[in-house]
Amino acid sequence: MIERKCRTGLLVLCCMLSHFGSAYAQDHHFAYVQNANGVASAASATSGKMATAKKVYEALVTARGDLRLPVPDFVMNKGEQFVAWMDPVNTVIGMEEKAFDACMQLGPDSLNALAALLSHELTHYYEKHDWSRNFVKGNQGLNSTTEIGNLDEGVKQETQADYLGGFLALTAGYNVYGITARLLPQLYKTYGLPEQLKGYPSLADRVAMSHNAAGQLKELQTVFETAQYLSLLEEFETASKYYRYIMKDYPGREIINNAGVNQALAAMNLFSPKEMPWVLPLEPDPNSRLYALKGIEQDRIQKRTRLLKEALLDFDQALLLDPGYAPAYLNKACCFTLLDNWDDATYWLSKYKAIPGASPAAALVVQGVMAARQENNALAEILFGQARDQGSAIANINLHTLQQDAAVPPRKMGAAAIETINGVYLDDFLEAPEVDKEIKPAPNTTCGIKQALTSKILLHCADNSEHYAVIQLCTAGCGDATQKGIKIGSTAAQVEETYGPPIRRVAWKAGYAYTYSHLNLLFEFNDTGTVLAWGCFRQSQD
Repeated sequence: MIERKCRTGLLVLCCMLSHFGSAYAQDHHFAYVQNANGVASAASATSGKMATAKKVYEALVTARGDLRLPVPDFVMNKGEQFVAWMDPVNTVIGMEEKAFDACMQLGPDSLNALAALLSHELTHYYEKHDWSRNFVKGNQGLNSTTEIGNLDEGVKQETQADYLGGFLALTAGYNVYGITARLLPQLYKTYGLPEQLKGYPSLADRVAMSHNAAGQLKELQTVFETAQYLSLLEEFETASKYYRYIMKDYPGREIINNAGVNQALAAMNLFSPKEMPWVLPLEPDPNSRLYALKGIEQDRIQKRTRLLKEALLDFDQALLLDPGYAPAYLNKACCFTLLDNWDDATYWLSKYKAIPGASPAAALVVQGVMAARQENNALAEILFGQARDQGSAIANINLHTLQQDAAVPPRKMGAAAIETINGVYLDDFLEAPEVDKEIKPAPNTTCGIKQALTSKILLHCADNSEHYAVIQLCTAGCGDATQKGIKIGSTAAQVEETYGPPIRRVAWKAGYAYTYSHLNLLFEFNDTGTVLAWGCFRQSQD
């Protein structure tokens, strides 16, 4: 009898706790919607749908690269109450299978829609949007608490989640521009929701907010894309400034690392070939510095030291976000090698080699450069040889240099031609440049984009246009060809047959890129060597 009473009491207690937990969960959820007619469910979603959504979720978490906070668990159930949610108490981000089905209604953009929805919730988590709610709960009765509680933070937080979540999704490879404005009506339709939900802006207002966030996202995307091309054109210090502008809103691991790499590359351009004939793994392409060194200022040693120290701070910041981020360890080792600080270079190289996925060949190259800079050529030759045998092209270049058999620079074939894309000649554009919107990523600096259906022009100007770079691109769907017949769909072999070996070849997005500085031409390839885009450019000569 006693045992039966205990069991009965325990059952009642468990039911009460379960009810309380459910009510509390709703209270501390950051729910995309609160569907009053919906029913919560703990039943697991269909495994195939869960696998698809989780793959997108994990790509977003990786792109964010912030391990200062625990990575939220991802759950997906058959409920019809929240669409998606962030639960900061239990460190969970979830979505409902019904929301997944709504995303699939967007057809070719279905994965982009998933990314937009999940990155929105991840941004709530990483930006600590539960702070004001928890502060109010924990400090009832204070005047300041009342004021904070009366603030309408919701609209700001939702807009920020769309804006920064959108950039997170873009960095993970999902094109979410304008997706939320299309997804919201589909979600409301799928869930049978009224256009006005208690505690939420109207559907029309939410769509308008998403348009505003998309406008902000477009600005950040323009700065990011311009930074990439500035680095491709060897405008390293300027590219670093652009990345720093992005870091103010989105301090992602890769963004911070990119800023540091460009600072380090700017420093390397202040070494003469005699001072630093060796190539390090942080360089996207060795030929530019070895064969086309720019003019060096009298204070170049002080300036390059400053740039390297600033780069080291960036790499430290990236490691604060993710202590397992291998590129930052390798880049720190490279910087200390350039500073002739052998102890620190050795230490950070050892840390790099201990990270899963680190490249043994890259580590051998850095060790070889350290040996060569300390005039231990015999050891350097052994290390470069080992790296070369593991497939390192950089090691092979360093071996040629060590054996005083430097590679011959690419031969510059032909002269620049008048290239037009969508009927626009870049020199004519420069006579009276107009962009869709100007952005100011740094003092005395503006950038912007002129977007057409199958082409675009990226513009960078600084110091009253004394310094500039303009890139005109023939992108997806553009059928225009260069004067010599190269177009989207051509091969890398055809490009080299037509224009000769590239002056620069760098790893680029999911493939690689060629630039021909004397022709003002660039070509972007996928990993199989097919042209995905081509363009022309102009830049000031400093």
